[in-house]
Amino acid sequence: MSKIFAITSSGKTEKSFLDLRFGKCEYIVLFDVEKNQYSIEENKFLNESHSGIKLVDFLKEQGVTTIVTGEVGPMVSERLEKEKLQLVLLHEERIRVDEIMDRIES
Repeated sequence: MSKIFAITSSGKTEKSFLDLRFGKCEYIVLFDVEKNQYSIEENKFLNESHSGIKLVDFLKEQGVTTIVTGEVGPMVSERLEKEKLQLVLLHEERIRVDEIMDRIES
């Protein structure tokens, strides 16, 4: 089974910084570790109510196993637990997505 990470991003390139907000992040980077491939998608739930819950459900459909972000609310935390998705919280505002991917690979 492939390990796919979802990393919240403030921009649409791998050089963008981690977005510390989960449900309200601008972009999501889907990183398949085994294939060493990634794609960057706009957060289509950004302006919706319960955006974090909708984003969790979407990521689960994409086969994501681990989410890397800065913070999540209690409802999202519960949903992640229910869906058995791993959560990694980083509090480094100035870390780039490509640096996170490098850490995951090593």
